[in-house]
Amino acid sequence: MKFGVCVPNYGDTLSLDGLRSVALEAEKLGYDSIWTTDHVLMPKNSGTPYERIFDSIATLAYLAPLTQRVKLGISSLIIAMRNPVVAAKQLASIDSFAGGGRVLLAMAAGWNETEFKNLGADFHRRGKMVDESILLFRSLWRADATFHGRTLKANFDDAMFEPKPAEPQIPIWVGGTSPAAMKRAAELGDAWHPNVIPLKSFNSLVAQFRQVSPGAKKKDICVRIGLNTKAKESEYVGPTGDRRIAFSGNMEENRGIISELERLGVSSAMLVPNPDGKIPTEIQMQSLKDFGREFLR
Repeated sequence: MKFGVCVPNYGDTLSLDGLRSVALEAEKLGYDSIWTTDHVLMPKNSGTPYERIFDSIATLAYLAPLTQRVKLGISSLIIAMRNPVVAAKQLASIDSFAGGGRVLLAMAAGWNETEFKNLGADFHRRGKMVDESILLFRSLWRADATFHGRTLKANFDDAMFEPKPAEPQIPIWVGGTSPAAMKRAAELGDAWHPNVIPLKSFNSLVAQFRQVSPGAKKKDICVRIGLNTKAKESEYVGPTGDRRIAFSGNMEENRGIISELERLGVSSAMLVPNPDGKIPTEIQMQSLKDFGREFLR
């Protein structure tokens, strides 16, 4: 299993020094990838750590020249709140800045209706916009930039989109656990990207995903999972109020979680060392060291 790291581009403990330190430490320790989190204009008192946040795409551009090897991703880009052509251009540009072949992308429909309203975005058609955005990205990143949208307003033939990302194209993982999100991942994505919930429930979720479409049976599963080696418990409450799993200070339990995830077909896990946005940088970095010492090969 590959392990990536969600860098702290959000939260009460947000700082430029902390962001940079965690990113560089992740690369130094041998993690496969670093990821930013995407929100833009959350409502005040949202109960989430995302009211203070650096832009997800701009943060990747900042981190690209500071790092050498580690891959750079967003988990998950809420594309229905953005102009997808501009986002595709930004990501292709960052891929060039980073030396080519280092950019990854997870994409999701989003869940905070007020944030969509704040941005003048269409919350109720967001699923269809994600579907078309995936097709649009692939068109722009191929040799023939041609696209005729139904939900999206983009409409062009033989448009010029240069420079393109390095080959192969930027992978697109699809987040979300609704039936529609699962089907989107199976039919349009390169991988499914869920949060890890308590394992009994996660087992059922994976079984549901494998049955949603013929394409899901062999699709990669690349998860997002918490990390805090100072914690004794493996469960915590996520920003949307759901129960989630985190790697804790109990390395034997962590080993069991990894074994179960691998049995379910999980090929990559993105660790979130600041799940509630309140964990100091020093503790995040220590968690990465503790976990890396045990599980990085």
